[in-house]
Amino acid sequence: MNNQKNKIKVSELKGRKLYNFLVKELGESNKKLPDQQRMGIARRRKIVSTEIFPKLKTKDTQSIREIRFEIKKIVSALPPKEICNPLYLSEAYLSFIEYYEIDNHIRNVLPDCLDIRINAGIYGKTKIFNTSNYYYSGSGVQDIVESIRENLEDLPSGQNPYFSGTVKLKNKRKNDGNPDNYFVDYILYENDIPTSDDNSVSFELPNKELKKVEKINNYLASKFKQLQNEKRKKKRIAKKSIPKKPSEQKKETDIAIRNAIKSLKELVKRKLLTSTQFEKQKTIIISSKNKK
Repeated sequence: MNNQKNKIKVSELKGRKLYNFLVKELGESNKKLPDQQRMGIARRRKIVSTEIFPKLKTKDTQSIREIRFEIKKIVSALPPKEICNPLYLSEAYLSFIEYYEIDNHIRNVLPDCLDIRINAGIYGKTKIFNTSNYYYSGSGVQDIVESIRENLEDLPSGQNPYFSGTVKLKNKRKNDGNPDNYFVDYILYENDIPTSDDNSVSFELPNKELKKVEKINNYLASKFKQLQNEKRKKKRIAKKSIPKKPSEQKKETDIAIRNAIKSLKELVKRKLLTSTQFEKQKTIIISSKNKK
């Protein structure tokens, strides 16, 4: 009898009804998380759309227990609450973001609890805002991106400006490790030259915290990889719809590879990548050219 009560007839919750139910269940679990780990509604909907809903939509019946088990797996895989502290973030995953990709980066890579600023020199800068309250148009990011795009004619071909995140101390705050005292300043670079001060704050985390840093880096790496896969998929679709000459494709590919390797070299120079990691990533980049 109890089993019957705990069963949901998915046939009655097809499509939008099932989706909404899952969003609601994930929302209830989200409320129980520490403030720093809570996900915004946009991220919760994306998780349901890509990870939970596809597993359940074809089943005839599904117990509440099984649904909550799927949600628990999602929640348990979330990074530690320290991801909201900029000091725990590796700048390797905050660097070399093409200017037109900054919106995707904020929405799909960063956690919903981070204080950041977009700082583009003469093109403008936003106030420091929290990613949980981020809106592309309302935050001022869209105006900055459009302003950069309008001035691209003055730049050499194949040299798109990019943003790199630098951890900074908020004005009149103590450099004491308190996460509320720091933010990530995304500085715009043109021709590899920063348009604003790109000096980061110096603070050494205790050794006991390094495991959390590693877990956070692994989380950011997975989000970064997911975003890169989505970008490649969009490019493949675009190439199919607009055929290009082989010479044009080769030129674009060569430029992209040169820029990618150049970015990796910069990370090595800044000691954000080891030589071994550089060689591994370089091999992956060059091999991806041969697959096209």
